[in-house]
Parts: sequence; structure tokens; C-alpha cells
Amino acid sequence: MKTISETIGGAQALLDIEFDLQNCFEEQLTETNKTFLHMIRVLEEVQQPLERPYAGIGRKPYSYTPFMRSMWAKSYFGIPKTRELINRLQTDPNLRLLCGFETVPGKATFSRAFAYLAEAAIADKTLDSLVANTHKGLVVYHVNRDSTAIEARGKKPAKKVKPPAMKGRGPEKGENRPKPVQPKQGEVLNRQGAEPLEVSLQAVPQAYSCGCKRNSKGNASFWYGYKLHLDVSDCGFPLSAVVSGANVADCQVAIILEKMTEQKVSFCYSLMDSAYDAMAIRNFIESRGRVPIIEPHPRYRSRLPLDPAQQERYKMRTYVERAFSYLKENLIPKKIYVKGDQKVSFVLMTAVLCLAALRTLQYFIL
Repeated sequence: MKTISETIGGAQALLDIEFDLQNCFEEQLTETNKTFLHMIRVLEEVQQPLERPYAGIGRKPYSYTPFMRSMWAKSYFGIPKTRELINRLQTDPNLRLLCGFETVPGKATFSRAFAYLAEAAIADKTLDSLVANTHKGLVVYHVNRDSTAIEARGKKPAKKVKPPAMKGRGPEKGENRPKPVQPKQGEVLNRQGAEPLEVSLQAVPQAYSCGCKRNSKGNASFWYGYKLHLDVSDCGFPLSAVVSGANVADCQVAIILEKMTEQKVSFCYSLMDSAYDAMAIRNFIESRGRVPIIEPHPRYRSRLPLDPAQQERYKMRTYVERAFSYLKENLIPKKIYVKGDQKVSFVLMTAVLCLAALRTLQYFIL
């Protein structure tokens, strides 16, 4: 299937230089539809082909390009359920034409297509290509890093069962009973700094779990679901994203995000809050020739406070908070109805990809 750019470009060449795009649509294009059209053109320029080869047996497979466009539409237009997306495509001829459907398939077909796109990590690869394409030859001075809670549905994790108490006497003299050993936080971070990025990513827990986070006032909040970890540039452009389980500490993804972002762009400063205050993270960033600006955690009394120059740079960290605010208010559904780690990650990464396309239109094209 041809991309939007190829379709519109071919129509302009066949007709005339004054070709009006509105003539291709049944109804009047709104500003929202035009922005979505520009988003498709931006994303499809860097997206790999989605055609699935025909095995020669059975019915020929659908083209996955319309399904990927409909997933962007689901995020951009704030459509929470697949059934509502199908109804919108059936009743909105402009959106149906923008997505590339002649006839709208059923819910089962959409579900299989979304499962295939989620398993292939199409959104992650497209985001990497878009960042590398827009920031080629540019220097990002500040990379702002943070995470946010994502509530979702799923099977609640089983409670840990304490082992039954030992009957009789305790261990005899000279008897050594093995104790479960869990790696300390510093050991995990040191290992991440030495091992390849792919190994560290696979080790990040992604299962549905219970998370806890404290706000600026010190009050704890609990939720079931996931966490979205994000690296954002000075202008609010999402550079890297990782989806993990809700029980994963923020600092366990800091070095992973640092490695992911340095492969795409050149930057000078890494800005993080006190949840990332660990010597292993500071040492790793400094070893790469960059400056970590991390708010000292209260538990480390020996840490020096940020100097006035660092405090001014630390104010740039509000860009990642604004990015999360825009994602939750406009692009991520209020309720995520899909289940499964891969599908939830696909929904979140699609929202991040839409935000990256909007920032591309805002700062790099328009």
C-alpha cells in the first residue's frame, strides 16, 4: 500500500499544480483532520514497510498500514476501545479514507493486527528512526528524565506466601541454612553499566504489578499497572521510552535510557530528580563525558546541594512533566482496556510516537 505522501504527490502530478486536497474527501476536512494527515506523512517517512509476505496458502493477508494508521487515530482522537474505533471508521468517511480502508474489518481482525504490530515493536523502531532523522547534526543540551504511573487492567499478582515456621529447634551449632540472596541496587546498576543495552532491557520486569510513588508532599500513592519512563529534550520532544512494571524503581531504568538516548542524539546534561540519586548512575554519566544534574536525596546527608548554575539548568526538567501531562490528557486513554504486557506497551508507545510527530510538526517542519 502506498504511503500518504506517495498518494498525494502522485495525485498532484497527474492533475495540476493547484490541486486541492479537499476534492479527495466526501466531507469538509477539519483542522484536526489536517493535523492528523500531517502526522501520518511525518511518521510514514521513517516507518519501515508493514507488508506481510504471502505464504501461498489461504487468504492473502491484510495490509498492516491501515491498521497502524488507525492505531495512531485511536490515540490522537482519544478513542479508548477498538469497538468505538470501528464505529468511528464506519461513520466518518474522512477518517476511513485517511486510514486507507475501503471496507472496515471486524473486531477480531483488528485485534490480530494490533497483536502482530505489538509483537513486532513497530512503534519503538519508528520512534528511533524519527528521533535520528529529526536530530541529525543537532546537539540537545538537556535530557530530562522521569517516569509516570500508568493504571491498567490485569490479573493481580499473587501475594508472597511466607514459608512455614520451622518446627522444633532452630539450627544446630555449626549448621548453615541458606538464605535467599537478592542483588542490591548498586550491584544492578553497576551490572547495567557494563553489559550490553539489549541484555539490560530484557532484564527489566514488564509484568503487571503494584507500584508505589511519593509526591512532592511526601504522600504515597499506590496503583496497579505499569510505569512509563521517558527521556525528553529541551523542547519536549520524546527521545527514548521504556515501559516497565509498576514495581520497578526509577533508578533501575536510568542507565538504560542513557544508553538508548546517546545512540540517537548528542547531549550534554542529564537532568533527574532525587529518585535517581545513586553514585553508580552519576559515575556512568560522567564516564560518558556528560554532566549529571540530580537533585540530592534527603537520605544522603553527605551530598552537596545543587549550586546556583545547576539549579537554573534543573528548571528545564519541567519539560518532561509537561510531556507526561500532555500524554495523559490527550493521547493516552483514560482507561486502558487491553490486557497483556505487549499490548499495553504498544498503546503507550503509540501515544509517545504521536507526541513525537506533533513536536516534529511544531519545531522541525512548520
